[in-house]
Amino acid sequence: MSIQTKAVKIIRTLVFAGIILANLSFIHNALLGIIISAIILCFYGQRLGVVLFPKMERWFQVPFGLLVFVGINSIILWICFYVYLINTVIFLISLLAVSLAIELYGHKSPSSLSLANTLVAIKTFIFDLKPKLFILAYLILLALNFRQLFLARTADAISSPWNIVPNNFFIYFTVGTALLIIILLKNKWSNFSLFLLCLHTLLISSVALIIYKIGYGYDPFLHLAAIKEIVANGIILPKTFYYIGEYSIIIFLHNLLQVSVELINKALLPISFSIFFPISVYAGLTQGLKLEKKYSFAACLSALVLPATYFINTTPQGLTNLLCLVIIFLSFIPRSEMPRSFLLFLSVITCAIHPLFGIPILLFVLFIISRDLFNKKLIQRGVQALLVIAGLIVFPALFVLNSVINGLKVSLLIPSPSTIFNFNFFIFDKQFNFIQDLFYVYGFNYKLIFLIIALFSIWLVFYQKQEKAFLPHVIIGAILLVNFVFTKTILNFEFATNQNRDQYLNRILELALYFLLPIVVYLFYKLFEYGFRQRGLWTFKLFCIFILTIGLVMSLYFSYPIKDNYKDSQEYNVTSADIETVQLIAGAAAQNYVVLANQMLGAAAIREAGFKHYYNSNFYYSLPNGTKNNLYQFYEKMVFVEPRREFVEQAMELTGVNDLYFVVADYWSNSKNIIAETKQIADDWYITDNGANHIFYFAK
Repeated sequence: MSIQTKAVKIIRTLVFAGIILANLSFIHNALLGIIISAIILCFYGQRLGVVLFPKMERWFQVPFGLLVFVGINSIILWICFYVYLINTVIFLISLLAVSLAIELYGHKSPSSLSLANTLVAIKTFIFDLKPKLFILAYLILLALNFRQLFLARTADAISSPWNIVPNNFFIYFTVGTALLIIILLKNKWSNFSLFLLCLHTLLISSVALIIYKIGYGYDPFLHLAAIKEIVANGIILPKTFYYIGEYSIIIFLHNLLQVSVELINKALLPISFSIFFPISVYAGLTQGLKLEKKYSFAACLSALVLPATYFINTTPQGLTNLLCLVIIFLSFIPRSEMPRSFLLFLSVITCAIHPLFGIPILLFVLFIISRDLFNKKLIQRGVQALLVIAGLIVFPALFVLNSVINGLKVSLLIPSPSTIFNFNFFIFDKQFNFIQDLFYVYGFNYKLIFLIIALFSIWLVFYQKQEKAFLPHVIIGAILLVNFVFTKTILNFEFATNQNRDQYLNRILELALYFLLPIVVYLFYKLFEYGFRQRGLWTFKLFCIFILTIGLVMSLYFSYPIKDNYKDSQEYNVTSADIETVQLIAGAAAQNYVVLANQMLGAAAIREAGFKHYYNSNFYYSLPNGTKNNLYQFYEKMVFVEPRREFVEQAMELTGVNDLYFVVADYWSNSKNIIAETKQIADDWYITDNGANHIFYFAK
């Protein structure tokens, strides 16, 4: 490389960094940040993709090169957090160092298209789009679906997005999904098919992102407050080993894009899922298993039959699960086309985000690497046996280790028939509506149904003698199912509520299903290949399209909170009234006070002021934390027993404050009676402007 070329590369990097620095320091323009960041991410992402994946196509190189670029910077920030802190200077040093390294050592440049070649490509693209009428119809239906979501956007309390979205939303989605399957089977332009696949995935994953104006869920607000603390002070104490990997990604993107942390925190996972998941599935099928492209596209849609609940809002668990799925499907690609070090890199990021679930994923990657690393079968089998043994106890061991490190109480149980066989294998709620009853058979039992389909798929794989490719995934999936049973039967999480215990177990089971997902996708591939390769068989073809379409409709419906005759998820959102309530109390209250309210109001308080006050180890807004002697118990007594002055006084005694507020939301069960009874014992009360929350004041 000549000195002149080096100078150009260095100057280009400094110009990029200079614009970012100017925007950080005094311009503060989000549009400029987005434009320059898009240039930087695409430019360096493409260069990294060409260097790391020279044998892969452009549709793979660019997004995964971009992922590596962001991942390297986030790992640098992650390390800096533990050894020093994260601030603007650290961000700029990291950005400069990584960009310069790519400029100076990434010698392979992406090939450029001439104008003539570009025109030929566009012409080919237009003629290869088939069937054009179906594509136009699908895009119209997709636009209508997104329009309905934006029109339903709200800051009010809702129990389910499906209660405010028009019923024809699912009609448009059903017809659009069926059309998309046909398009994927007929269209010859694979890049466009992949683009449509990503758009459809985005529709599935972005319902909560669009509808809930302030945000969906409880955990994202806790993580948002922690990220804001790091952005403001460069650090948050104590320095735990949880979640910092995710925080560093969001902080890096925040500094780069100059977009609010809140927006990135809401949008990161739904958008990332819609890009990296379909591409990973498609790459695993076509580049890894060498399956035919058009049937692979249809099979890619079947990867969405599991509800996308973990991917509808940004949490460390969701981001870890996404990287796990990416690793699982990319593991099929041979090392001659994609280095195994890339999978190892992704697994390290999962450990930085959520080590309790990242370490099992790392064990899978080491298992994959062991197949290529050791030439002697004896050594290979020995290493794999050690990994299997470690995997069989990985979750119980990690939970016990975590409890020891953090002082959380976990005890061992003696397995008994009542605990071992205490599983709801099949749930059926009969409401005497055949279609809806059948619909909810899937909703209540989708994991069991998925496992049954996976068992049949395993038989198919062995019957067709394709077991070598899928064996690691079957082994790890089985190991995680064993972990699920072990954790359920021998561990008692004394520090957690029953709901939290169920969440831990469900996450392990979900992870096991992910490792079996490629086998189910392969089954759908074989169905479409059999049905559409031959002439005739129209009944079977329609059956395949129908089954996959209905599967995606049910998956979408059960990905989000539900309130109907069959199920009440009891998941409400932070509302504008909650924000107003927090602000009203903060303006009217004395310096030291506590608030008894549901956890979503606590989330609103954290959103507004972070982790501001603690009284005798209790957060000043009542939050359920699984401990017996906490502020939330008095809120539960006020709403589930009856409003009593003695409960209020006990809460004041526990926290050592003289002022207490009790808030009742109008959507709460029996709220009218609770409000009427509390008015008789409160010192004062007032309501938010829209009457959504009643605020009661008590003085000691």
